Amino acid sequence: MHQRFKPQPDFLGDGGVMGERIRHHDWSATPVGPIEAWPHSLRTAVGMMLHSKFPTYLVWGRDLTSFYNDAYVPILGAKPEALGQPFRDVWGEAWDVVGPIAEKALLGQASYFEDLPIMIERNGYPEQTWWTFSYGPIHNEAGDVAGIMCIVHETTAKVQSEQRLEFLVRLSDRLRSLNEPIEVITAAQEMLGEHLQTSRVGYGEVEETARYFTTERNWTDGTVAHHTGTHDLAAFGPEIHSALKRAEPLVVHDVSTDPRTNSPAHLAAFAALEFSAVVTVSLIKRGHMVAALYVHNRTPRLWNDNEVKLIQDVAERTWDAVERARSEAALRKSEERLQLAVEASGVVGTWDWDVTSNLIYADERFATLFGVDPETAAAGTPIANFMDGVHPDDRGRIRKQIGEAVDTGGHYAAEYRTIAKDGQIHWVSAQGRCYHVAGQPVRFPGVIVDITERKRAEEHRELLIHELNHRVKNTLATVQSIASQTLRNAGAMEEARSAMESRLLALSRAHDVLTRENWESAGLLEIVREAMAPYRHEREKRIHMEGPDVRLSPRMALAIAMALQELATNAVKYGALSDTVGEVRILWSVREQPEKLLHLTWSEINGPKVGVPKRRGFGSRLIERSLAHDLNGRAKIDFAPTGVICTVDAPLI
Repeated sequence: MHQRFKPQPDFLGDGGVMGERIRHHDWSATPVGPIEAWPHSLRTAVGMMLHSKFPTYLVWGRDLTSFYNDAYVPILGAKPEALGQPFRDVWGEAWDVVGPIAEKALLGQASYFEDLPIMIERNGYPEQTWWTFSYGPIHNEAGDVAGIMCIVHETTAKVQSEQRLEFLVRLSDRLRSLNEPIEVITAAQEMLGEHLQTSRVGYGEVEETARYFTTERNWTDGTVAHHTGTHDLAAFGPEIHSALKRAEPLVVHDVSTDPRTNSPAHLAAFAALEFSAVVTVSLIKRGHMVAALYVHNRTPRLWNDNEVKLIQDVAERTWDAVERARSEAALRKSEERLQLAVEASGVVGTWDWDVTSNLIYADERFATLFGVDPETAAAGTPIANFMDGVHPDDRGRIRKQIGEAVDTGGHYAAEYRTIAKDGQIHWVSAQGRCYHVAGQPVRFPGVIVDITERKRAEEHRELLIHELNHRVKNTLATVQSIASQTLRNAGAMEEARSAMESRLLALSRAHDVLTRENWESAGLLEIVREAMAPYRHEREKRIHMEGPDVRLSPRMALAIAMALQELATNAVKYGALSDTVGEVRILWSVREQPEKLLHLTWSEINGPKVGVPKRRGFGSRLIERSLAHDLNGRAKIDFAPTGVICTVDAPLI
C-alpha cells in the first residue's frame, strides 16, 4: 500500500497583501530559492511574521534576504522594491548602526533598543528617526542561526514631541532672563537653529501692509551668509503671500521640485540666498500679520510635522518675550519718571497694582488717603480694600475707568474723593497706566496727588461768582425798593429826590463795609447800622437794633454785613419790609463763659404770613454756609408763620 502524506498547511494564507506578494515573488532568483524548497524553519518564521500585527522584518541566510509584513510597509516609505533584496541594500544609509546589531544576531545574540536614533532615507531626503526594536536569531533544523526576526516600532513622533516640549522649556527659561528685544530675538534664533541643525534662522517684524518684514539680525551655522534688512514677502508669489497672511505656514522640502517655488526667478533668488528647503511661519495678532520666523536649510530637507509645530511655537514665544521686554522697558522708564515725580513732590502717593495676584503695593501717603494701614499696604493689599476708601458717590465711576484701562492697556486719569481713617474727605487726582504682556494685563502703577485745597479754592471761587451775580441782582432790587419806599413816603418831589440820594448813599456805605478787608476791626453796631441804612426812614420806625458795641475781626464783619444785607433784601422782597406795617428786630448779646460767644437774632413780625419754601434758594444757603464757614459757628433760618427768624452763634476771636 502507498503511504498517504498529510498536506502541508498554507503558511502564506491570510498573510495580507505581503503574503500574496511573497507567494508570487520569483524566489528562485534569490539565495533562498523557490518556495517549495524552503525549509520548515523558514516557512514557520515567515508565517509568524505575516500574522503579526507589529511591524516585523525578517532576513534569511548569509545574504540576509528581506521579508516583511503589511505593518512594516509604511516604514519603508518611498524606498524601491525591498522584498527579496539583501538587508544591506535596503537600509544601506543606516548600515553603520544596524549592521553590527545584525551580525550579533547571526552569532546567536538577541538585542533590544529603545528610542535608538537612526538617520534614514525613505522619502528622498535624509531623515532623523528614532526606533524601539528587537533583533532575535532564528535557528534552522540543524540548530544553526539561519535568520533574524526584527520586531520594530518607530518612536520618532514621540521622541520629537518630548524633545520639542523640553526645548520649549529651555527656551522660555532663557528668554525670561533677557531684557532687550534684540537679545530675545538673537537667543531664540540661535537655540532653534542649533536644535534643528539647520543653516539659517531669522525672525522679523511685518509692517502694516503685511508685505515687508525686517530682520535686524539672524543666526547661521557658518555654511551660509547672513541676510538681514527688509524682505519682500510678495516675492514668494501671491499664493504663498496670501497663505502667510492667513497664518498658514510655508513648508518647502525642496525648492527645485515644489511647484510653488521652482520657477526660474524663484530658483535664482533661492540660490542667491543659499537655501534649498524652507519653513516660514507668520504670526497674526488682532487680525493682522505682525511677524514671521523663517528657517532655511542649505540642502533639501524633509520637514516633519513636529519640526513645523516647533517653529510655530518658537515664533509665538519669541513674540511674547519681545512684547514683554518692550513692556518692561516702557515700565522701567515710567517708573523712573514716577520716582522723579515722587522725589520732587511731598504730596504724591504711589501705587503698584500686580494685576495677576490682584494685590496693590502702596506707600504711606497713598494708604493714608484711602484709610488703609500703611504697613499692610506696603506688604500688598487686595484692591478691594482701597476701593472701600473711595467715596461711595464716586466708586462706580472709578471702577469703570479702571476697568477700561485694564482692558485696553491705556492711560488712566481721574479726580475723585477718598475717605481717610479719621473720616476726613480728600479730593485726589490719580494718574496711571496698565501694562500688558502677550495681550494680558500684568501691572498697573501710578501716582496720586491730594488736591483738596485746590478743590476748596475752586468751590470758593464758584461761590464768589454766584455771590457776585446774586449781589448785582439784589443791588438792583434794593435800588428799586429804595425808590418805592421813598416815593411812597415823600411829601414832595424835592423831598423824594433828597431821600433817594441819601438811601443810595447808605447803600454805597454798606458796600464799602463789604470790601474793606484791610480793617483791623470794626464795631458790630456800625456794621448793623450801615447795612440797614438804605431801608430805614424817619417816618417809619420799623427797624429795631439793640446790643453792645463789640469789636469784630474783618472776616466776621464782612460775613455779618453780607448776611444782614441778604436778610434785608429778602425782607424787602417778600417779608416784613415788603408792606407798610411789618417790622424787623436785630438783637445781639455776648456770653462770656466758658468762651466769648456772639448770639445775634434777626426776627420779622407783623409782615405777610410766611410759608416754608419748597426749595432753599441761593440766599438762604449762602447765609447758612457762609456764616458757618467764615464765623466757625452756626447759622439757622426758620420760616415761622409770623415771620423769618435767623439765629447766629459764633465765637468771638
